[in-house]
Amino acid sequence: MPGKILVVDDSKLVTDIVKLRLEMFGFQVRLAHSGEDALAAIASEVPDLMVLDVQMPGIDGYEVCRRLRDDPLLDDLRIIMLTSSDDKHAAFEAGVDDYLNKDIDLLNLPNRVKMILEM
Repeated sequence: MPGKILVVDDSKLVTDIVKLRLEMFGFQVRLAHSGEDALAAIASEVPDLMVLDVQMPGIDGYEVCRRLRDDPLLDDLRIIMLTSSDDKHAAFEAGVDDYLNKDIDLLNLPNRVKMILEM
């Protein structure tokens, strides 16, 4: 059940790697490189799931997540935080559905995306 995924990270290298990995599994992937870009992308087309980094200039991933969770029209949007930050507690408090460490779990990302979309 491939879906539409928005990948948000300020590192072009990371977004390119994640995009390639997810497209190998049939997902349609759009990219954003800042929190502001992510919010604008979602305003134009809501994805099925967002893969979101924490540390970005401007609006960070926690704030993006909180803003999205405050919008009742986006209740079905699933969010996976993919980051090198170790603060899982803050990620889940912000409203993520899953948390992955980008240094360890990147290869497992497509399986986690499938799992979250099936929930």
